[in-house]
Amino acid sequence: MPIIHNLADSILDIEISRPEKRNSLDRDMLDSLAELFIAADRDDAVRAVFLHAQPGIFSAGEDIAHGDDAAADRMLSALVACSKPVVACVEGPAVGLAVAMLYACDLVYASDSALFSLPFTALGLTPRYGVTLLAAQNGGIRKAAQKLLLSEPISANEAFAMNLVNGVFPADQVRKQSAGRAIRLAGLSPVAVQQTKSVLRAVLARQLEDVRQIEDEAHARASASPYAKEARAAFLEGRKPDFSKASEE
Repeated sequence: MPIIHNLADSILDIEISRPEKRNSLDRDMLDSLAELFIAADRDDAVRAVFLHAQPGIFSAGEDIAHGDDAAADRMLSALVACSKPVVACVEGPAVGLAVAMLYACDLVYASDSALFSLPFTALGLTPRYGVTLLAAQNGGIRKAAQKLLLSEPISANEAFAMNLVNGVFPADQVRKQSAGRAIRLAGLSPVAVQQTKSVLRAVLARQLEDVRQIEDEAHARASASPYAKEARAAFLEGRKPDFSKASEE
């Protein structure tokens, strides 16, 4: 199964498991994740969520061939709305939608070999899911512009400096360190933890709502352009996009 889950010791363990496709998220996986986050929110037996994948890869983001933007929106909305604290462990590359997921988590820990990427412009598109606000607010406008406009990869140490992750650990320690935080949260007062999370989230909620509307409008314009069509075709064909062709249309 591409999404593996298990509840033990008050922690809902969720593993993204589709290594043959670099853990890219198709519609069924997005729906499964949304259902799990909603279930965790409603289940008093769940006091924390631990989100991870296999060592070597976190997720290549939305499956460009079999993804679904509406399903991605539902999944992220369910993650943001989950009242239980979500701890993420990143042991490899996280791309696009996967980075948006990490921004929606409460605590994120990465291995020193982890790599992050927001390649929206490289695909002829614009950032979505509130990433524009979160990257600029957490990492500063200059660094956000560098990473978003140029689609530059983000190293683990850069991700720490940009407040995308809470900490960076050696590859052989990051899983234990991340899980330890989830165990700590599960042992605290669920009322105190959940109420504190709700207050923290309320600080950003209105700003994110406004920015996501602006992002969606920009994304619609960009995705309808011939540049986006050429980038998508190039990705599916395994070649480098030739935007000179798009400019001639």
